[in-house]
Amino acid sequence: MAGYVCVPVSCKEFWRTLWAFRSTLVLILTPILLCPLPVLVPDPAALCAYAILIMAVYWITEVIPLAVTALLPMVLFPTLGVLDMKTVCANYLKDTNMLFVGGLIVATAVEKWNLHKRIALRVLLSVGSRPVWLMFGFMTTTAFLSMWMSNTATTAMMIPIAHAVLVELLDKKRQYRRLSMRNSGRFQRKGDNGVYVDGQLEQRDVETQADLDEIELGDAIDGEVKPEKEEETKAASLIDLTDKSMPPEDRSLSKGVTLCVAYAANIGGTATLTGTGPNLVISGQVETLYGTDAVIDFGSWFIYAFPGMLVCLFLAWVWLQLQYLDLWSSIKRWFRLCCSGRCSQCCRENCLCLCCKDKEKSKRVDPVESVIRKQYEALGPMSWAEGAVLCHFIILALLWLTRDPKFAPGWVIAFRKGYVTDSTAGVFISVLLFCFPAYPPNFGCLKARNDHSIPRPKEALLDWHTVNTKLPWNVVILLGGGFALAEACKESGLSAWLGDRFVGLAVIPPVAMVIVITVIIALFTEITSNTSTASIFLPILGQLGTSLGIHPFYFMIPATVACSFAFMLPVATPPNAIVFAYGTLSILDMAKCGFFMNILCLIVVNISINTIGVALFDLHTFPSWAAEGSAATTAAMTTPINCSEYLLHLNGTASPFNVMTTL
Repeated sequence: MAGYVCVPVSCKEFWRTLWAFRSTLVLILTPILLCPLPVLVPDPAALCAYAILIMAVYWITEVIPLAVTALLPMVLFPTLGVLDMKTVCANYLKDTNMLFVGGLIVATAVEKWNLHKRIALRVLLSVGSRPVWLMFGFMTTTAFLSMWMSNTATTAMMIPIAHAVLVELLDKKRQYRRLSMRNSGRFQRKGDNGVYVDGQLEQRDVETQADLDEIELGDAIDGEVKPEKEEETKAASLIDLTDKSMPPEDRSLSKGVTLCVAYAANIGGTATLTGTGPNLVISGQVETLYGTDAVIDFGSWFIYAFPGMLVCLFLAWVWLQLQYLDLWSSIKRWFRLCCSGRCSQCCRENCLCLCCKDKEKSKRVDPVESVIRKQYEALGPMSWAEGAVLCHFIILALLWLTRDPKFAPGWVIAFRKGYVTDSTAGVFISVLLFCFPAYPPNFGCLKARNDHSIPRPKEALLDWHTVNTKLPWNVVILLGGGFALAEACKESGLSAWLGDRFVGLAVIPPVAMVIVITVIIALFTEITSNTSTASIFLPILGQLGTSLGIHPFYFMIPATVACSFAFMLPVATPPNAIVFAYGTLSILDMAKCGFFMNILCLIVVNISINTIGVALFDLHTFPSWAAEGSAATTAAMTTPINCSEYLLHLNGTASPFNVMTTL
C-alpha cells in the first residue's frame, strides 16, 4: 500500500484550499471557539447562549441546511441541561406550525389545478399591454398570490409569464422603431462595440412623437406594418432578454418587469399570517413567551399589515417606474399636453377604465394581449376542480378573517374559549380537500344526461403524494427550531439576563429604538434567511420591551415585517435568487434599486406601528400578560407601566419615577 507523502504547497495554494474548505472550518471551529462561554460560566443562561450562538453562526453562514440547524435544539438543549427532550420536541408541532401546514395544503391544491395561473393571466388581460400597467398587473397579481402561497412558488410561476410577455413586447417595439425610422429618415445600426446607435435623422415635429414607453403595442401595427422579409420576422421574434446589445430602454424595461415580480412577492407575503415565515414566527413565539393571553391571530395581523403592504406595493411600483420606465419624462409630457389644452388626449392615453379600453380595442389588435389570451385560453374553461378549490379557498379566508375580528363577536364564540384557533379552520379545509371530488359526481340525480359512464367514486381534489412532494417541510422544521429557541431563552433565564442589561436603554425614545431595530433587521436579513433572523431576534426584542415597560409588540411587530424587506442581494430571499438566475439583472442593479426600496419600506413600517399598530394592539399600555410571562419581572412588578407616562418622564414633563424600582 502506497504511503502518503507531504507535498509542499505555495502560500497562494494554501489559502485557496483553506477557502475551499471554509464551510467545514466554520462547522468545526464554531463550537470550539465558543466553548469558553459554558466552561467559564456554568449557568443555564450561559449554556443556552452557547447553543443559540452556534445556531446563529450556522444559520448566517449556511454551512449546513437551515432546517438541519433547526434540529440542533433537540441535541444541544437536552445535553447541556437547558430543556428536557419532551419540552424541546413539543415546539416542533405547535399550533402555529399546523396553521402553516393547513395554509400550504390549500395552496398546494391551488397550484395542482392551475387556479393561480388562471388568476394571474386574467388580471394581466384586464390591465392591458402598456408597460406601466403591465408592471402594475404583475405586481398586484404576485402580491395577492404571495399572501396565500409560498413566495418562492409564486415567483417561479410569474417570472416565465413575465418574460414571455416581455419578448412579445420588445418584438413589437422593435418593429415600431423600424417603421418610425423609415418614415423619418432615421436608421439604427450596431456600433463597433455591439451596441445599437442612431444614425442621421431628419428633425420632425417632436410633439407628435410620443415616447416609446408611452405607446401601446397596438400602435406598431396600426397601418398593417409587416416586415419586408420573413427572415426579419424570425429575427425579431428571437429576442434574448440577456442580450447586452439591446437598446437601453429595452434593457431597462426587462429589468423593471423582472424586479417587480420579486419585490411584489416579498412585500405581498407580509399581509397575512401565513404569507411568510417571520409572521408565523412571531405568532408562535408570542404564545411561547407570554402564554395564550398574548395572541396575534390571522384577523388582527391582516388588519394591521394589509394597509402597509398596499402602500409599500404602490411605492415599489412608482419607484420602479422612476428607475426603469422614465416616469419623469412621461409626467413632463402629460403636463405639456394639459398645458396645451389637450387634456382629453392625456386622459385617453393613460386611462385604464374599461370604456376607454373597449374603444381602443375596436381600433387595433394588441399582440401582447394576444399572447396572454392564448395562454389563458389554453387553460380552457374553468373546471369543476378549479371552482371547488376556489370555493374552499374563499371559505378558508372568511373563516380566518371572521374567527375573532375584534370589532365584533366572531364565530369562535360558539366553542369553548381558547380551544379553537386559526389552525383549526386551516386543517378543517385541508381535510375537506382530500374528501371533495375533483370531478362532478355521476350517480343518481346528479348524473348528467349525456353521461353514460358507470357510476363510481371520483378522485379527490388532493392526494397525499402531491402534498408530500410540494409541501416545504423544511420550513415547518425551521419554525419549530425557532420556537424551541424562544422556549429555551425563557426557561433558562437568558431572557431575564438580557432584560437586566436592556434597562440602560430607557433613555432612548422608543420611536428611535424602533427605527434602529428595523434598520438592523433589514440589513441582517440581506445575508441570512428571514425566518432565521426572526427566530434569533424576536425573543430578545420581546424581553427588551418587557424590561423597559413597553408593550413587547411595539418592537416585535415592526421587526417581523422588516425581516421580509430584503431587496438588495440575490441571496437575501428565494424570490430575489429566482429573478437573478434569469440573467437580466446584475448584483449592482439589485443593490442600487433595492437600497432605496428598503428605505421606503422601513419608513412605512415605522409609520404603521405608530398609527395602526398603536390603535389596534393598544401599544400605549403595558399589558399584564407581559409581566406575567417574564419570570424575572413577575415577583417585582407592582403595577403595569403606562407607556404614555413613561414617555412624559423621558421628556421631563411628569413626576420622576425609577424604572428599576417599578420593575
